[in-house]
Amino acid sequence: MDPFQAPLALARAFAAAGLLFAGASGAHAQGRGQAELALQGYYLNGNQQFLNSTTGLALHFQDFLPHIGLLSGSLEGYGAQNRMVTGDNFLELRGAPWMGYHWTVTSGDFHAPAYLVEFPFYNIFTPEITARGFRVLAQHGDTQYMVFLGEETLAAGPRVPYRILAPQMIAGAGAVHKIGKYLRVGARFMQFHSSPSQIADNPEFFPPGRDEGFVRTFSVQSLYTPDKRLKIYGEVSRPVEQQHAITSSIAGAAWESKSLTFRMNYVLQGVQYFPLAGYFVGDRRGPFAEVHLHPWKRVDLYASASRYRNNLESDPAAVSLASTNGSAGLTVVLPAKFSFNGQVSVIRFTSQQPGDAPIASNNHQIEATLARSVGRHNLRMSLRELNLVMPPTSQRQRSAEIEDMYQLRNFFIGGSVRWQGASGADERNSIYVRGSFQANVGRLSAYANVEDGKDLANRTIFATNTYRTTVVGIGLRLFRGWNLQAEALRNLLNMDLNAENIFLLQGGGIPISETLAALSQWSLYFRLAKQFRWGGGLPNERLDQFAANAVPLTGTLQGVVNVRRLAGPVPGRGIPISLDGQRTAMTGVDGRYVFSDVAEGQHQVGLSLAELPADYDPVAMAPSAVLVRPRQVARADFEVLPLTSVEGRVTGPEGMPLDGIVIRMHPGERYTTTSKDGKFTFYNVREGDYEFVLDTKTLPENAALHSVASIPIAVRLGGPLPPLSFSIAVASTEKTVRKGLERR
Repeated sequence: MDPFQAPLALARAFAAAGLLFAGASGAHAQGRGQAELALQGYYLNGNQQFLNSTTGLALHFQDFLPHIGLLSGSLEGYGAQNRMVTGDNFLELRGAPWMGYHWTVTSGDFHAPAYLVEFPFYNIFTPEITARGFRVLAQHGDTQYMVFLGEETLAAGPRVPYRILAPQMIAGAGAVHKIGKYLRVGARFMQFHSSPSQIADNPEFFPPGRDEGFVRTFSVQSLYTPDKRLKIYGEVSRPVEQQHAITSSIAGAAWESKSLTFRMNYVLQGVQYFPLAGYFVGDRRGPFAEVHLHPWKRVDLYASASRYRNNLESDPAAVSLASTNGSAGLTVVLPAKFSFNGQVSVIRFTSQQPGDAPIASNNHQIEATLARSVGRHNLRMSLRELNLVMPPTSQRQRSAEIEDMYQLRNFFIGGSVRWQGASGADERNSIYVRGSFQANVGRLSAYANVEDGKDLANRTIFATNTYRTTVVGIGLRLFRGWNLQAEALRNLLNMDLNAENIFLLQGGGIPISETLAALSQWSLYFRLAKQFRWGGGLPNERLDQFAANAVPLTGTLQGVVNVRRLAGPVPGRGIPISLDGQRTAMTGVDGRYVFSDVAEGQHQVGLSLAELPADYDPVAMAPSAVLVRPRQVARADFEVLPLTSVEGRVTGPEGMPLDGIVIRMHPGERYTTTSKDGKFTFYNVREGDYEFVLDTKTLPENAALHSVASIPIAVRLGGPLPPLSFSIAVASTEKTVRKGLERR
């Protein structure tokens, strides 16, 4: 069977589905997206194994559909050992707005996290949920709902991973919600189901104590963050309809700051805490704590400790385990640019098979590293001592390593030599050598690693394993978006007879060679990929955040604009309203405006001052902040003041200049001047009672006011205005005649 035919056929089907879905967005919309098509393969062979090959095509694409969401797809099909295998094959629509939520629908292979809220610890492992079926998420703000159903899958295959089906059906439903400002709570119901025949035929997936065919669990998780540096986590989980099951719980806190970081938790997990096939999760109880202290700029101190035991249900057929771990270390920058790192670890482990006496081991390890940069060289020296104390014998391993990494522009050359020694039932010593090279020149990057040494851990009193590993790889950016990556590995493993045993065996008349066995293994990996982009491609930000921003949940924003008149408000018609300075709506005859499809969140809405008719004056100049919620109507009302003009005239005798006479309007500081014919006008006058005063100081020479100097007028919109007229006359120039009594 040609391994390329099936992937090509599936690729055509995916492309057709994507085009069909994109057509639903309308021909007027402009999409954007990206895709990658890759041909990749991995081949492994040796003198003691059959050829292991995996070759096929992988197609991944993301296409943003305006007003709909982000359509993503993955198609991976490979031929492996004369059979067809598949990788992550799915079709997903992310961020589709509907019913006030952003929806994500995945069909095919999907991934779901084990934790509903952020998990601030690293010492507890819970695998990701992977299955082949469907998953639906609905999210709005701090609330999320989810449901999924499928057949569990597990990762397989070296370098070119693919997925295999596990004999277990999983289903789940849950919700996450933020309560108040600091508390986030999630709840989930899960169901694990396997038939009795599946359990019997796949014992490697169902260890003893976890071979229940039908398990339902309900869990509640919470994260409380009263401070950005403090996180308090709590979780409670219990199998449903299980009489002998225990209630599992996790409680702990984490603090992270520049000078101090600590984490502590206590875990109690029963055997059915998370019975995912193929994983060993839960079945332990105990505390854990770690601290990282940075008291000074050049000093870091850290320490951790834990103590666990299992078999909480007291199953007599289960293996009982107990462990106590502790470690402490420091990193310090010394004078002369030296840096030092030292660590001490202690591990005590006890195991007990049913009916047997417990077996205890007491182990400790000491590590120290000293490093310094000298010019283009990065020098490092490390020491390690490991003591393994376990009946019936104990063993001590020591190693010392010197390493140098040299950088010259785009070239890196490194090498290290490590001496290893082990003592126990016998003495073992070996030299381990490693070299590396890396170059980045234009479009080409290349690297090589060589390792050569003896395996002390697997050495026996009769034989020693010697191995040599060589890895060579390149990365090349070709033309028009093509990229090539290739790597070749050669591994030689020889099992040589120890020299002290050759004489003994030959003395017994047995012909013997120094080489007992030899394994030669090689592998080759390549990946040829082509990048496609359309509509400008997609940004580098998180795709879920991009989809939420590009296709937001929407609501409606509306309101009324009234004209504030002294006789009472009336609807304002033809008033422009601006939304975020980008959209404008005009009010109708009833004074109403409407903005539809407004993205949720805070918006600025107000009168569009640049387009406001000259007949109106805004009551408030600044825009209003309005919160729009999905599928809801937000409201913002505004008022304007009507404006009119007041005209008047100054009259006088013929030949007298009438221009430049100042007329003042009170209250206020407004004034205007007359034209040559004596006319004057006040524009943009609001309704009100005013007094218009002629400034006699601005009268022409030899002129005097012949009328009253002040005229009151009530300005009302739509009503007649009384005449506003002033008159002036020529001032009298006759001198005063004084008469007196004549004396005789």
